[in-house]
Amino acid sequence: MISISTTEVVATFDNTHHALRFEKTLKENDIKLTIMPVPREVSASCGLSVKFNIDEFDKVRTLSAEKEISIKKYYEIIIEEGKRRYLELG
Repeated sequence: MISISTTEVVATFDNTHHALRFEKTLKENDIKLTIMPVPREVSASCGLSVKFNIDEFDKVRTLSAEKEISIKKYYEIIIEEGKRRYLELG
């Protein structure tokens, strides 16, 4: 089985308010992002997730803590045999 790590991370949230605050914070700090539905492979109670470049991960975690934005989980996107898989990050 061949696994390929992408350069993307998906953040999930407990509610839409946190997702929108997270989006605003990243944009204010010039971090490129994509708002998207939570992937079906990921269980979350909020329908929105935010995808961003893994190179920004440490900065994003710091900003989230400083702004007290609650992140449910972070997932790295992995491609295995042509299918996306989501690896939970600590």
